Amino acid sequence: MAEKPSIAETLRRTSDQLKRIQKGVADGGHVDQMQEVDALVGLAKEMADRQLAGLESPAKNDGSVQGDDDAKD
Repeated sequence: MAEKPSIAETLRRTSDQLKRIQKGVADGGHVDQMQEVDALVGLAKEMADRQLAGLESPAKNDGSVQGDDDAKD
């Protein structure tokens, strides 16, 4: 059975996917028609990024190795 990803990894993946959605909306020429969708996706990405930064900040301050998120789950 596959090991479940850490919350930090899940947030990184979510942020990456939301960035791709924003790019797809812009590249599709739908920016004018889909401003609300783009704004909501942007807000969701910002929230995921902030949560991720909050998880990673304590690791930076106490000298822990970044990426060792499994210990936090």
